[in-house]
Amino acid sequence: MLYHLYSGQLLFSSAALFLAATAADLSGVLDARPLLGRVAGVLALLAIPLAGSSGTPMPAMLAIFALAATIAYIVAGFGARRRLRIALGSMAIVAVLMVCAAELPYHLVRCSPLRPSRIFVIGDSLSSGGFGERRPWPELLRIPVTNLARPSDTTAMALQNQIPLLPRNAQRNECVIIEIGGNDMLEGVPAGRFESALEGMLTAAGGRTVIMFELPLLPGRWHYGAIQRRLAAKHGVLLIPKRILARVLLGPGNTSDGIHLLQQGHQALAGELTRWLACDNALAWPVSSWSSPATTRQTGSTSRRSAVSTFPATSSTSSS
Repeated sequence: MLYHLYSGQLLFSSAALFLAATAADLSGVLDARPLLGRVAGVLALLAIPLAGSSGTPMPAMLAIFALAATIAYIVAGFGARRRLRIALGSMAIVAVLMVCAAELPYHLVRCSPLRPSRIFVIGDSLSSGGFGERRPWPELLRIPVTNLARPSDTTAMALQNQIPLLPRNAQRNECVIIEIGGNDMLEGVPAGRFESALEGMLTAAGGRTVIMFELPLLPGRWHYGAIQRRLAAKHGVLLIPKRILARVLLGPGNTSDGIHLLQQGHQALAGELTRWLACDNALAWPVSSWSSPATTRQTGSTSRRSAVSTFPATSSTSSS
């Protein structure tokens, strides 16, 4: 149930519930069954707050249109005379389908054929580790990785502490994975400050392919997701659907407290990332064995661990 909520899939379930109730009303089959009609009306009404709680960052105008159309139909059209019922019901159906069409691309696999020569990870404790695990997920990818993540960093802190550690001159096929923003959301960092820091981060990473984890959003914190999507579109960033993090964070035995990953959680995240990005063999990041990390982990400007592994034959090696 929680996964259904935080992955954003609740929006589509709510839409299906509303459309089913609306179709039954418009078909007229409920006219002779007043009790079923009332139940269908309640279900259609219930679908609206359920969709709102799904954490879907809709464009403002589309959200307003959908809310107005669905409420107008339930209040004035549901069970009303046929002409008004069809007019308002049709408008509500169009609005719901528009919402689903706008959201669906963020839930589909969207991969570009990439063969990165090196990955830089910008993130917080989900990527840095430091909570009892043997190796965090970046060290489980058999490809050269520089892990710059720092525990407890907000986006502004990562812009100040991690982004300057990126090499100034991007090498061919380098990639930056950004896993940041969870602490901003939990601490209630103002939206303007979050957007400014994330904008600076994406601008500084220019010249490299940038991939960003979309945040599983808490109720009432949807503006963080809207900012992520808007800036991702502006900078050509590939968004990893929020269901990936939601599945890992909610998986049994993956975290110590619902936030910080245990070793099993790091393995799960590495596996999820590998499977999602390796569509059609365009990007093959097999999870490495425990004995062959290919990671440089950095805190500040001090390297904490460096090792070498066997790289894919298709990759070229570059150092930071």
